[in-house]
Amino acid sequence: MLIADDMGYSDVGAFGGEISTPNIDALARGGMKFTNFHAGAACSPSRSMMLTGIDNHLVGLGTMAEDLSERQKGNPGYEGHLNDRVVTLPTVLKDAGYNTYMVGKWHLGHDEGHLPSDKGFTQSFALIQGAATHFSQMGYSPGSPIATYKSNGKDAQLPANFYSTDFYTNKLIEFINQNRKDNKPFFIYGAFTSPHDPLQAPPQYIRKYMGKYDIGWDRIREQRFQRLKQLGIIPNNLQLPPRQPGVPAWDSLTPEKKRYNAKLMAIYAGMVDNLDTNIGRLIAHLKSIGEYDNTIFIFMSDNGAAAHDFSAGHKEFEDWFKKEGINNSYENIGTKNSFVAYGEGWADVSATPFFGFKGRVYEGGIRVPVIVYYPKAIKAGTKTAAFASVMDFMPTFLDYAGVKHPGTSYQGRPILPMNGRSMRPLLEGKAARIYGENDAIGFELFGDGNRALFMGDWKVLRVNKPRGDNQWKLFNIAQDPREVVDLGKQYPDKLNKMISLYEQYEKDKGVVYFDDDPDKVFDRGL
Repeated sequence: MLIADDMGYSDVGAFGGEISTPNIDALARGGMKFTNFHAGAACSPSRSMMLTGIDNHLVGLGTMAEDLSERQKGNPGYEGHLNDRVVTLPTVLKDAGYNTYMVGKWHLGHDEGHLPSDKGFTQSFALIQGAATHFSQMGYSPGSPIATYKSNGKDAQLPANFYSTDFYTNKLIEFINQNRKDNKPFFIYGAFTSPHDPLQAPPQYIRKYMGKYDIGWDRIREQRFQRLKQLGIIPNNLQLPPRQPGVPAWDSLTPEKKRYNAKLMAIYAGMVDNLDTNIGRLIAHLKSIGEYDNTIFIFMSDNGAAAHDFSAGHKEFEDWFKKEGINNSYENIGTKNSFVAYGEGWADVSATPFFGFKGRVYEGGIRVPVIVYYPKAIKAGTKTAAFASVMDFMPTFLDYAGVKHPGTSYQGRPILPMNGRSMRPLLEGKAARIYGENDAIGFELFGDGNRALFMGDWKVLRVNKPRGDNQWKLFNIAQDPREVVDLGKQYPDKLNKMISLYEQYEKDKGVVYFDDDPDKVFDRGL
């Protein structure tokens, strides 16, 4: 299971991108692309569902641990870590005789008892927080200036030549090699931290893309939109929508800003390219030991593109950068002592063709690229527009492993059954979908009016100000994946029925609002 962090829908070649991703694209050519796959709106809630098959509000990540309000703290499902009401995928697989390996971002619990080594991984090297720099142990924010790494549950220091994606891949290969003699099957959770900001990449990867983005985000987005049509991922009759709010026309920028922004995207592209190279290294190793043909590969992003911007208006970051000697000059960005993100302009490109970004339940925040490769069962070069979500991974893996979920009890404690469904019938062409027209699947995050529910080709959505307008809307996302045409007035009965189903979803999952006023305007900046 190979995960990109904060990568947009259309960044890899198989989903319309211009970035060189030959290894990921080869998995897509030989397997199945999911064009209507949904994750959580942000990192840890999404990962909590991946590893349990259960809604994030039930497993402990009703919101991100960093964002718990006083009103939410202490409520079931808002522990800020994977709680005891669930059993994880690696735990069940380990019990069934698997070696279970994890590298990269954990973000599902900081304390003893809640680390990867406590949740079923036989070998792990993990970044415990939600993000960090890529060349050193410097953390992600003034509040968390040093990143915490754990090797099998014990504090770990990084080597001098550390680069996140390269090092994590080395560790995976090391883990596989260590246990080859025991002849056990293995599960890999490659939770890579690339291309999550700060944007940093080995210099040769940045050089490769210098000049490529000088034409700007408007042209690149248009090119991706057309390739998505050519690939049959979006309907041919769709028109290129306007830029997202807050994104200026590229031609309105000064030459200096154009130059700087073009390099930001070159660094980001270099990070994605490097991730693909490392996936290629892992594939080559599996081929060399004779395990490639007997391995199911999943590639995905954990949520939509992130529109962060550290360039201005963040005094605490500016003070921290000064203290740490951060140099964000044009010449230095992308290096060890720089700290930049690519902002809304390029995030809009990464999110093509959708509206919205990470942190919100618009399609741009939660629809992610997914590729599943397994030649023994999946026909090469296929794609599906059937709805599926991160909660469906665990049931799928257990299905292929021939392992049963413990159900409602594990080692004497009560646990929750999975919400997700096995995708195996879909993957093997034995079913056109795993969810029917009347199956309702809800998504919510933060408790600040960030709500959605899917049913067949339909979606209802309500996002509070300033990222939305506090109004329920109805979309046919098969015909209108960009969420442009609100059909609520045309189909009021469907709108009201789906709102009612969403309200039931909140009750069933124990959603707790951030504030006493559920419609309070609150902007996390995500």
